[in-house]
Amino acid sequence: MPRVSTSKIRHNPEDLTTIRGYPDTLKLFRMPASKFWYVRMFIYGRGIVKKSTRCEKLSDAREFAISWYEDRLLEKKQHRAIGSQSFAVFAARLQETQKRQISRGELVPEMAASDKQRLDRDVLPRFGTTHIVKIDYKSVDEFIDDLKNDRDLAQSTLKKYVVLIRKVMKEAEREGVLDHIPSLPTVKRNDTPRPWFSPEEYQQVLSACRELRDHPPPRYQFDFAEMYDFIVFMIHTFLRPSEWKMLQNKHIRFLQQDGIEQLVISVPNPKTLRAGGHIDSTSTEIAAEVYRNRLLQRNDGANDYLFLNEIKDRDYAGDRMSSMFKFVVERANLERDRYGQKHTTYSLRHSALCYQILKTEGRDLFGLAKNARTSVLMLEKFYLTDLSPQMPQFVAQLRTTQTLETKGVL
Repeated sequence: MPRVSTSKIRHNPEDLTTIRGYPDTLKLFRMPASKFWYVRMFIYGRGIVKKSTRCEKLSDAREFAISWYEDRLLEKKQHRAIGSQSFAVFAARLQETQKRQISRGELVPEMAASDKQRLDRDVLPRFGTTHIVKIDYKSVDEFIDDLKNDRDLAQSTLKKYVVLIRKVMKEAEREGVLDHIPSLPTVKRNDTPRPWFSPEEYQQVLSACRELRDHPPPRYQFDFAEMYDFIVFMIHTFLRPSEWKMLQNKHIRFLQQDGIEQLVISVPNPKTLRAGGHIDSTSTEIAAEVYRNRLLQRNDGANDYLFLNEIKDRDYAGDRMSSMFKFVVERANLERDRYGQKHTTYSLRHSALCYQILKTEGRDLFGLAKNARTSVLMLEKFYLTDLSPQMPQFVAQLRTTQTLETKGVL
């Protein structure tokens, strides 16, 4: 396509020819050094632009100019439409909807914050300026594929991106811009067992953390004693990463039963919203011991957070703890499990579930599922099948672990 120029145009006024029925700003003219007619017009934001018609006859040049002018009008109309009906516009609508849902108690702020983080970091840079009707299966599938290749995200995380895009498109459907939401990729969850620490590996993690606690690296301004308490507490409470970072002392009470002290934790989590935003979960006695003797000694205010209380931005608190936990598992040479999956703070919850299954040898999955806020199906699919072949070995390891875990620490 011939290049459009916005350079300063010099020609004699008498060479200018207007086109009947069209604005005076649309003109045809000839350049002294060319045999072709040129068309020029003023475009707001770009100034005067010109283009060669590649036509020697005025009648042919006039037809070209009319077509070119109408194409510019269509471009302008489409630009306005994209501006008012872009993906970014409806992403903003979603955030407004979520604010109203939060005010009505239908959504917790953490879920909205998670959506906003994914939008700002990944989705809007990819789709922000795209007209909402142009978002289709292929474009989303390519986006998910890029996320997987570039960031090695888990299947469950990739699925959340598809759900988020669908939420934005739902806003456009409500406003009548979309007749329906198109079919989007289905991200299947991986059936590979969740990355957890065997009892022996758990001891390696604790040992590495004790070493860092007793001999902290100068370049890391971090309390590894708090990290140690965090690891042990998480192993005995079944908490998710999204749950612990919002946990305050006011969410916890002691429970005395048959001479054993446990904790009842009122877990704040988006997944439990329909139960009033919280649901009670019971810990083991070791969690109660860590909480009474360690955590309350550190922060005892009702509104104090259990971990990293000094960090009020709780998303940052979660990122900070995750970063330092990664450092601990690297020291223990346990960055990945035997399936090649990364160990993260979520591995502590997975380990907690596995240990409880081992303690009961797979009995009472329903009770465990209820207390851990999951399902029997999930326990069977992602935990029990992997544990069954080696259960006697792991049970023996676990008995040793329970005696070593708090030795000389609590």
